[in-house]
Amino acid sequence: MWRPTPAPTTPPNLSPFAVPWLGFVTPLLVKSSDQFGEPGPPPKLTSARYTKEFNEVKALGSLNSTQRTTEQTEIAKFYSGNGLIQFNVALRDQVIVRKLDIVNAARMFAAVDMSVADAIISVWHSKYVYPFWRPITAIQLAETDGNPATPADPSWQPMLATPPYPDYVSGYSGLMGAFTRALRETLHTDKLQLTFTSTAVPNVTRFYDSEKAACQEVVDARVWLGIHFRTADVRGARMGQKVADWALDHYFRPTSQL
Repeated sequence: MWRPTPAPTTPPNLSPFAVPWLGFVTPLLVKSSDQFGEPGPPPKLTSARYTKEFNEVKALGSLNSTQRTTEQTEIAKFYSGNGLIQFNVALRDQVIVRKLDIVNAARMFAAVDMSVADAIISVWHSKYVYPFWRPITAIQLAETDGNPATPADPSWQPMLATPPYPDYVSGYSGLMGAFTRALRETLHTDKLQLTFTSTAVPNVTRFYDSEKAACQEVVDARVWLGIHFRTADVRGARMGQKVADWALDHYFRPTSQL
């Protein structure tokens, strides 16, 4: 069960669940916040999947991990900032790269940003329905999970301070899933020519030509930061993709297709 974790303040502050009402906001496009907001429960604490993911994030997401590579650390830090700013900077770059006129640029921004907005509403609904604990809590209190294969470490700390809301599903991953799928469907291309600029690491960019590559790096990054179990990331990305698929099937079609 999720519980507040120390925020990066002095002295440490146990922040409550941030904006729990967000999962009950009326979406812009999809029918309701729970249309894609219930991905099924997270893995059971005694399952083989949970055991594998527990040990993965414990080893690779630790603040002082000796197993996380330099490249993994760099990717994790890249995706430790504000995703919404990052995505809209990338959209502005798309206007330039693709030489979009004002009509097509406006359609792209509306389709992608509204899909992303509905994705985060859906993600927050899932967090409310499934208040699954974060790695910092799971690892420090592992003696309470009933799983002998998950040894506790009361001093364990993640690479990034844990945000004040539950693990399941991942918000950043959900946003990335919705963003890349909506962009792909709006532009009718698998070649995204996508450049992201980090909001956490100054003047660092990463380039992706496929939706799969971009989503995979965010899934990995959130594990390497020590703030998510892998299933929360994978299912978060998939939820975002489902939201965008539905949105683009029902809205923003070119007038020639109506």
